[in-house]
Amino acid sequence: MSTFTGTGALTRFVLRRDRVRLTVWVLALVGTVAATVPALDDMFATDAQRQARAAVMDTPTGIVFGGPGYGLDDYGLGPMVVNELTMSLLIALAVMSVLHVVRHTRAEEESGRAELLRAGVLGAGAQLTAALITVSIVNLVVGGLTALTLIGNGLEGADSVAYGLGLALAGISFGAVAAVCAQTVEHGRGAAGLAFLVVGVSFMARVVGDMAEEGGGALSWLSPFAWVQQTRVFHDLLWWPLALYPALIGVLFALTYALAKRRDLGAGLFAARPGPAGAGALLGNTFALHLHQQRGAILAWTVAVFLFTLAFGSLVSEVEGMLEENPDLVAFLGEAAADVTEGFLGVMSGYVLMAASAYAVVSVTRARAEETSGRAELLLSTAVGRVSWFGGALSVSVLSSALIVVVGGLGLGSSASLVLEDPSWTGTMVGASLAGLPAVLLFAAAAAVLTGVAPRLLPLVWAWLGYSLLVSMFGALVGLDDRLVNLSGFEMLPTLPTEEFEVLPVVLALVAVLVAGVFALAGFRHRDLSTA
Repeated sequence: MSTFTGTGALTRFVLRRDRVRLTVWVLALVGTVAATVPALDDMFATDAQRQARAAVMDTPTGIVFGGPGYGLDDYGLGPMVVNELTMSLLIALAVMSVLHVVRHTRAEEESGRAELLRAGVLGAGAQLTAALITVSIVNLVVGGLTALTLIGNGLEGADSVAYGLGLALAGISFGAVAAVCAQTVEHGRGAAGLAFLVVGVSFMARVVGDMAEEGGGALSWLSPFAWVQQTRVFHDLLWWPLALYPALIGVLFALTYALAKRRDLGAGLFAARPGPAGAGALLGNTFALHLHQQRGAILAWTVAVFLFTLAFGSLVSEVEGMLEENPDLVAFLGEAAADVTEGFLGVMSGYVLMAASAYAVVSVTRARAEETSGRAELLLSTAVGRVSWFGGALSVSVLSSALIVVVGGLGLGSSASLVLEDPSWTGTMVGASLAGLPAVLLFAAAAAVLTGVAPRLLPLVWAWLGYSLLVSMFGALVGLDDRLVNLSGFEMLPTLPTEEFEVLPVVLALVAVLVAGVFALAGFRHRDLSTA
C-alpha cells in the first residue's frame, strides 16, 4: 500500500465534512472585499480626499495595519484597496489555514479517529496530504474570487490576479506552518498555539521592518505578510516576490513529511513529560483542575499579548514625530491631531480586547471538549457536582480573560510612559482596558449559555465574534448602518481613552453577564452530557 493511498477519497470527505465551515470563510472574506472596494471608491471620490487618506496611511497606525504604503503619492483605488485590506485578509487567511490543518491532522490523532482510519486501507501520509490539499484549494478559491471581484470593479487585470495569487499563496504558507507545528507537539491546542505564535512573530517582523525603512526594511522580507505588498500591485507591479511563497511552501511541506516519518501516530516529535503519580494539594477542587489544564494556554496568550502591546506602545513617539513632519496630515486631522496619541493607543487597546475575547471563547468551549471526549463524564461520576465543575471552568475563563486585558493595558501604558516620559499613561491604559473588560465577558457569557443549553449552536458565538471584528475594522469604512454596528460586542461600550467613560453601559453589560452565567449553570445542570 502506498503512503498516499486513499488521499483522494479523504480529500473529498474533508471538503464535504467542512463544506459549511469553509463556505462561510470564503463568503466572509470575499464578501468583505466586494463590500469594501465600492465603499472606498464612494467615500474617497476626489483626489483631495484620497490624498488626505494617504496621509493617514503614512502614520504609524497606518503602517501597522496598512503596510509599506506603495502608491501613496498618487492614491488611486487600487493602492487604497491594497493598503486598507491586505493585512486584515492575510490575518484571516492565516487563522483559517491554521485551524483547518490542525483540525484535520493533530486533532484527528488526538481524538483517536486517525488510528481507526489508518487501520483500514489508508496510507500513512493520506490525512496530512488531504489537509494540505484542501487548505490549498480553499485559499486558491478565496484568491481567485478576490481577483475577479477587483477586476469586476474596474481594476487592472494583471495586478488583480497577482494580488489574488499572493493572498492564496500566503494562506497556504501559514497552513504549511501549521502542518509542521502539528508534527512537533502532542495536542491540537498546542499545535495551533505554536502556529499562531509563528504568525504573530511574522506579523511583528513585518511591522518593525516597515517602520524602520520606507517601503520596508530587511526585516520585512523575512515575513510572508510582506511579500504580497512587495509585489507593488496597482503601483509598479513586480511578480518575482511571489516566487518566495512556493519556495517557502516547498521547504515546509518537505519538512512536514520528514518529521511525520520520525514520530509515532498520536505522539509529537517531542515527547510529553510524564506527570506526577498523585495530585498535589492545590488540585483539590474543580477550579484548580481547570486552571491546571489551561495554565499553558493562559501563559502563552498573556505573554504574547504583553509583548505585542509593549512593542506597539513604544511606537507612540513615532506618531508625534510624523505629525511634526507632515503638515498635510495635521490639516486633515484638525483638532483631532491633538489627541492622535490617545487615538493610536485606543486602537491598540481595542485589539487587546479582541484577543482577550477570542481567548475567553476558547477557554469556555474547552469545557465542551472535555465533555465530548468523555473525561467530564468520568469526573462527574464521582462526588463532583455539575455546577461546581462547570462553574470552575467559567471562573477560570473570567479571571484569565481579565488577566490578559490588564496585562495588555499594562504593556501599552508602560511602554508609552517610558517613551513619552509621562508615567500617567500606565494607569490610563490599564483603566481603559478594564473599562472594556465587560465586552470581553459578553462573549464568554454567550459561549457559556450555549455550552450549558445548546452546544451545537456554539459556532454562533464565533460568528458573532467574527462579525464584531469585521465591524470594528471596516464598519465605518463601508458606512455600515448604526443599527448593524451596535450589534458588535466591541461597539456596546465607549472606547477609552478617546471617549468618556459611561457607567450605565458597563453596569448593564455586567448584569447581562451575571444573568447569562446563572442561566448557563442551570442549563448545564439539567441537560444530558455529550448532547445538544
